[in-house]
Amino acid sequence: MDTKSAAMDDQNRGPTIVAVCWVLFIVPAMMAGLRFWCKAKLSRGLGLDDLILSVSLSILLVYTALITKAVSMGVIGRHVFAIEDQESIPPALKLVYISYVLIIIGCVLSKTSFAFTLLRIVTRPWMKVLIWFIIVSMNAIMWLCAISYLAQCRPAAALWNVKLMATAKCWPTNVFETIALVAGSYSGCMDFILSVLPWIVLWELEMKKREKAGIALAMSMGIFAAVTAFIKTSKLVNVAQVQDFTWFCSSLTIWAAAETGLTIFAASIPALRLLVIRARSNYDDYPTQQSSRQSRSDRSHNRDGAQEMQLVAFETNHPNSSVKSFISKNGVNTTEVTPDA
Repeated sequence: MDTKSAAMDDQNRGPTIVAVCWVLFIVPAMMAGLRFWCKAKLSRGLGLDDLILSVSLSILLVYTALITKAVSMGVIGRHVFAIEDQESIPPALKLVYISYVLIIIGCVLSKTSFAFTLLRIVTRPWMKVLIWFIIVSMNAIMWLCAISYLAQCRPAAALWNVKLMATAKCWPTNVFETIALVAGSYSGCMDFILSVLPWIVLWELEMKKREKAGIALAMSMGIFAAVTAFIKTSKLVNVAQVQDFTWFCSSLTIWAAAETGLTIFAASIPALRLLVIRARSNYDDYPTQQSSRQSRSDRSHNRDGAQEMQLVAFETNHPNSSVKSFISKNGVNTTEVTPDA
């Protein structure tokens, strides 16, 4: 064996794949946990978008666990010819294919969650129609891609067992490749549109520009998920086309986790403004003298009550109540919001 072959035998991306995938789960999970806590304790409770996001997060956990298992079998992240136990390749690739199907579903659910969040703040009919179109079309395309992963060959086991490929009935390789490329590109484009909509909605409101920019930026972090989606799409490979799939799937495995993880992370940021506003309020109200504690508590109570009354009145009478009610519940002081004349 020459030096080059020996070096390739020693190459192993497995530990890196596992470490990165777990980081891409743990960090978004922490953000999602803070989001759920803020909305449950500091706002008016959890909604449908939170339920959908929790399902997406659970799928990301299962995906990470399956990839970890496949790596522990000594297959994923290594060159196929360097794997000592060749019999372990089919079961490991089976886990990978199942995990890819799951992560596609988890990814589209994370984007759907954010779209439902936007539905609560938009007021123009064309925006609601656009968001519903995005939800329906994106789910249709992404679910089709997920199903195609396993439906492209009969039996499906031929995808992870090359011994069955000779007698299996499979689609032409360009068919699935086209579906995957269209789904990935479409998903990225929809991320971009969903990131732009908050700017259109918020910039029409009567409030401080700094607050507008802060909220819009918080709700536009999905642009990073769009970039990730395009990068992931460029990494798409198929076991039927690549002999050394166990090595070349490393990048795709990481970027698939990154797209879902970043979407969950971005979707959780707006709700955390509640925590920031509460912390800022507590800091501003911190007593300079021990004797002022009771009076400060009374002022805080009166201020909170006044803001709540103002919010209720505003929600009842103002045509853009859905927008500002959402903003108030996500950490913006309602006293800074002035109804249009």
